[in-house]
Amino acid sequence: MIRAVDILVGYGGTSPSPATSVWFPVAGPISFSYDDGQCVMLRGRNGSGKTTLMKTLAGFIRPLSGSFETGGEALMVPTRIPKVKGFTVEEFIRTGMLVSSGYFKRLAPGAEKVLSDAINLLELNDLAGKEISRISDGEFQKACVAAALTRKANVLMLDEPTAFLDVENRVMVLQTLQRLARETGVTVIFSTHDIHDGALYSDAVLAL
Repeated sequence: MIRAVDILVGYGGTSPSPATSVWFPVAGPISFSYDDGQCVMLRGRNGSGKTTLMKTLAGFIRPLSGSFETGGEALMVPTRIPKVKGFTVEEFIRTGMLVSSGYFKRLAPGAEKVLSDAINLLELNDLAGKEISRISDGEFQKACVAAALTRKANVLMLDEPTAFLDVENRVMVLQTLQRLARETGVTVIFSTHDIHDGALYSDAVLAL
């Protein structure tokens, strides 16, 4: 779940003289609440604050005012990772799990099952052994979501996950996000300018 009350997002700074804090608001104040398992489309024109809002909810920047809660970790899924040669889909997802594996970079007990479950849920079994440089952009986007899923976040956010994808891959990714939310109880928020397809595969719309 995710809830926000009168949240104002933007950037803070300091004026040169006198030394006082200044705000650069981008979006808000806005309030919203979404339950576990909902897939939410975030829409708005360029510059309306979609990315800034997601960065705030993920903890990268502080809200200028207001408050929010996620009931756990909110994770922003990278959507423009280069497909580096030499990694299979399974290796790519496993490497992502090392981010939270501690100083010695050892996977925790049960990690292989978490990896297997993510691959199964995202329906990547037939692609697990393929190099990521040899799969489609849509399939790679699913692998990025699988990698994020292994982090056990309560909220997953994706900034324009269907940008530059063809129609078939765009629909596949959106269908996957909605199914992921419903089957795992994770709250999914994705931004898009593709209002038609986004509305078909979302349970709610948050407009900025």
